[in-house]
Amino acid sequence: FFPLCAHLILLFRDMPAVAKLMNMKGHNGLLPCRMCKITAVHGPEGRGSYVPLNRACFPLQEGQQPSYDPLNLPLCEHASMLHKAEQVLNAATNAESNCLARDSGIKGVSIWRHLGSIVWPTSFPLDFMHLIFKNIAPLLLELWIGEHPLCKEDAAFVIPAHIQSAITSQVGGTTIPGAFGRQVLHLLLKQHEFTAEAWMLWLSQLAPVVMSGRFKGRAYYTHLVKFSHYVTQCLAFSYPPGFIGELRKALAKWVVKYK
Repeated sequence: FFPLCAHLILLFRDMPAVAKLMNMKGHNGLLPCRMCKITAVHGPEGRGSYVPLNRACFPLQEGQQPSYDPLNLPLCEHASMLHKAEQVLNAATNAESNCLARDSGIKGVSIWRHLGSIVWPTSFPLDFMHLIFKNIAPLLLELWIGEHPLCKEDAAFVIPAHIQSAITSQVGGTTIPGAFGRQVLHLLLKQHEFTAEAWMLWLSQLAPVVMSGRFKGRAYYTHLVKFSHYVTQCLAFSYPPGFIGELRKALAKWVVKYK
């Protein structure tokens, strides 16, 4: 007999849950990302926080960069994050602690700090399901049907209402074999009931077909097809040599084009 030791190396969930695990401010903080040091900016009316790569349209605070390179972001480091957590914990006053927490995005020392197998921030990877199927996919659909708060009715990427109804009828029936996934519910009325599986089916198989010729500009459809292709590649059972590097570059270009 011998002692079998198991070492916890990864913790993941949606962003608010992981922020609590790491004892960080999270997506509403000045530094909302747990992987890099990109800072958030506020809109002209001061409502909502955004993390655009190019900040030319936003009022910048002192020390904020005007733009970021998606392939060369200022990444967070294990030792630095733990040091800042200790500073917040050992601050002389509550005011100083709050100030340090605001500027670093770290509220204090996490309980997971006591496990030597946990490395900040790489032990807290982004959850593919929440990131893609519960965040980006719904966001894109909101933009296309004009329901996003920042949408204008005459935006080139907003699909006219009668075409939206036609697309909904096309994908909402029971004509898709069950082997491909669950039936996609009403795109316009039941988005909140979509599971990650439904979003996956929509994004990887349905959207590239039913959205063809629906946009005023071809560029928006091309943008969708590229993203669908990248997501499908990520769902493969194996990856060829060099896949991660090429995917990283491709997604960086996709994000810049989206912005």
